[in-house]
Amino acid sequence: MIRVKLRAWTASFRFPTFQSGYQPTLPVPPPSTIQGILSAAKGEPVYLTELPYVGYVFKSGGRGVDLEKIYALGKVETDIMKREFHYNAELYLYLPDEWKEHFKRPRYQLLLGRSSDLAVVEEIKEDVELEEKEAPLGGTVVPIELGLSGMVHALVVEYDYSIIPRRAKLVKPFVVLPYPRTDAEKRRQTTKSLYDSELGIGVYLHRWSE
Repeated sequence: MIRVKLRAWTASFRFPTFQSGYQPTLPVPPPSTIQGILSAAKGEPVYLTELPYVGYVFKSGGRGVDLEKIYALGKVETDIMKREFHYNAELYLYLPDEWKEHFKRPRYQLLLGRSSDLAVVEEIKEDVELEEKEAPLGGTVVPIELGLSGMVHALVVEYDYSIIPRRAKLVKPFVVLPYPRTDAEKRRQTTKSLYDSELGIGVYLHRWSE
């Protein structure tokens, strides 16, 4: 497989349960954000349920809160809201080899959330080998059946882009696992998984096609 490293100054992933007021960010991107990135890179709608596998690991330098001007639909008035964001964000994507060409020359801009969260491709590593072992998982979401403790959210896996406005095509519950930074977090999030020895983190490969 290949490992694509994306970097962005900022990233923001909306909580599905927050529609107005203060907008916190999820600790990691939901699967639908990965769908959006892959679709932008390829230049056409990509559905995760049609891919053999996809894995990802997200981490950042920390979080901050910004003031953002918003425009209400159908109204002239504007408003100000507080939005939480990640800074110095990194996203590692684990994909089949054929995705190398799409990320060498992405068709559209790559975003880690909002239209202002522009990302660049910093590295494409080929022939990545992952070892199966006990390892800490983090910076991703995993099925609740895996038995790891953490925040549980129903997240959109993919949207149906053939309908305007787009609609959620598949929604599933996930355990949201922040990137582990302390020994306690690493122990709590350790399970049998695939291990990236270079990054020192476990990788969960989602196989929604099965």
